[in-house]
Formats: sequence, structure tokens, C-alpha cells
Amino acid sequence: MNDAASFREVGFLSEQCCQGDLATEIQQSSYYTVCKDLNKLGQSVLNHCHIHPDDEKEVYLTLHFQRMLSNFQSIILMSERGMTHQVEIMARCMLELLFNLVAFHQHDDLLEAMTVGNDDQRREVLIRLYNQQLETPTLTEDEMAYLKKIINSADEDDRDDIPVFMKAELSGLLNEYRTTYQLLSESVHSNLHSLKADLEMDERSDAIVGINTRADHQDRISTLMLTAGDYLISGVEIMLKIHRQPDEQTSSLETIKHKAQDVWKHIVVKVSHR
Repeated sequence: MNDAASFREVGFLSEQCCQGDLATEIQQSSYYTVCKDLNKLGQSVLNHCHIHPDDEKEVYLTLHFQRMLSNFQSIILMSERGMTHQVEIMARCMLELLFNLVAFHQHDDLLEAMTVGNDDQRREVLIRLYNQQLETPTLTEDEMAYLKKIINSADEDDRDDIPVFMKAELSGLLNEYRTTYQLLSESVHSNLHSLKADLEMDERSDAIVGINTRADHQDRISTLMLTAGDYLISGVEIMLKIHRQPDEQTSSLETIKHKAQDVWKHIVVKVSHR
């Protein structure tokens, strides 16, 4: 393939996508710099992890973090090319991994029940969640009904990973599940609302004039990158708690967190009115 091939000819494989005006603006932005620094820290943290095979919790949490980090790296690569929807999809993958990471980190019995535990152990964890909901309800009626259905199921064939909303609740991130996760899921499932966002409309007549196939500005990309960065920061914090790391890792993380907060202050989140 000719490196000079245009976007019209080869789409996102075109070098125009990573060397054009938008790519240059993104790569020179403060949010991109923060994400690159965060990625470097995340990779360093992963490289300093010493896995103990007999420590199941350590193994599974580190595996979750490793996948979060690789997803974050793909977000950086796709952001350079203006691949907005693909970035949304990977950000959703990161958030789902974060639900798991935090829930398993905070609830040892959940991790054991899902990995080596039997049906009774799994049911005990879910009953505890159900009883907590009776005291302090946060789940919807439909979610509670589904939770009760799983608890009452005694068939081995029904044994599987618990639904995302339950792990979101157990991780204390239910609000993130209700909002950001649902919005990012629109791109994953390619629903009509997500697809309509790609239409180019005439502002005066509201007529369709074309299809917008790639990002033509930074607004959405900047928000997505910083959001994904927040997820990775949470993952790094957990890794620093379970793995022995060089002292400078903690100070580097604090520096990056402050930089990210400063960059967030200058990001304008636009809301689509279509």
C-alpha cells in the first residue's frame, strides 16, 4: 500500500490520519501529553509487578490491570487517527475491567466464589448483596428481580460470571455504570442514536448532506482520553497497593493526577442536541 494513499482510498489506514492537522493538534495537546505520561507510568508499574502464582487475587488483579493498560494504549493510537467510536468502545472495555478490578480488590469472597468457589459460595455472595439492597436500595426493580433469579437458580449450567451491574454496585461505581457506561455502549452496539451522530446535517434545512466518517475536531477525543486516563489512574492505585513498587512510582502518580486535574479544568464537554 502506498503510504501517501488518501483517507478516501484506504480509510483510517491512511498516513493522513496520523500526520494530518488533527493528528498534530492532538499530539501537541496537554491531554495527550498527560495520557502518554500516564501510559509510561502504567507500563513501568506493570513491569515491576512480581507475580506470586499461589496468590490468586494478585494474579487476577494484575491480569485485569494488564488488559486495562493495553486498552489504554490502543486508545492513544486510535485517538491519533481520529477514530472516535473505536476509542469509545475501548473506553467502555476499560470501564468494565475497572468494575471487575475494584470489586475483586474490595471483596475477597467474590473473587474466590467466581474462580474456585462452588455454587453455594457464589450464592452466599449474591445473597449478601441482595440483603444489603433491602437495607440500602440502589438497584432497580428489574435488577433486583434478576439478582433474585440468579440466587434461586440451582442449575450448574446457569453458573457464569455475574452481570456487569452487580460488579458495578460491588465496586461502588454504579453511577458510572448508569451514565458513562451506557453512553459508551451505544457505539459498541451501534444503535440508531449512535449512528445518527455520524450524519452531516445542513444547519438551515436539517437535511442530510453526508456522512462524517472520522473526527474533525478534538472535543470528543479529549474527553474520552482523559476519562480513560481516570480509569487507568484507579487501576494504578490498586496495583501500588498490592505490589511492591519503587518509591518514585507513587510520587509520579501524584504528579500525573494533578496534571490531569488541571487539564480537565480546560476541557469543554459538548453535548449533542441531535
